[in-house]
Amino acid sequence: MLNANDEVIERCVSESCFELFQDYALPLVRVKEGALKEAELLFCGVVGFTGEQMRGTLLLATSSEPLGRTSPMRDSSLREWIAELSNQLLGRVKNKLLAHGVTLHLSTPVVLRGQQIAPLSRAELVPYLFACDGGYVCVWFDAEVSPGIDLTQIVSTEGLITEGSTTFF
Repeated sequence: MLNANDEVIERCVSESCFELFQDYALPLVRVKEGALKEAELLFCGVVGFTGEQMRGTLLLATSSEPLGRTSPMRDSSLREWIAELSNQLLGRVKNKLLAHGVTLHLSTPVVLRGQQIAPLSRAELVPYLFACDGGYVCVWFDAEVSPGIDLTQIVSTEGLITEGSTTFF
């Protein structure tokens, strides 16, 4: 059973993943964890994050179809594209967590290639698994929330730059 902080994190990660892939015209449907055994994941992007309230890692892995269909440049490297997608996904999660008073600093994405990618089985780290036409998208979000942090509190997000916005300095 999820605690209140875990529920906030789950909502932020799930919504961010749905929105990211929808922006690339690839709607996702959340599916049960058991479907992961069928998925052959091509690449995964791993991005670490730190902050006073939370630290951890986001891992985004996809089968070949969703990765290829979302790439804006058909001749670009899928390795580079999964790195960019994982960075964009964590950026969206970061923006959503800002509304809960969490400030994160992101590392540079690292890409892994291989089949049957899966972190060691742990009851508390269940992947978010999504299906799309022709493939799977899988996200692991391994976060450690600092003691005393209550993510159910909402803070002002006035002035927050939203996804797709352009800012000039």
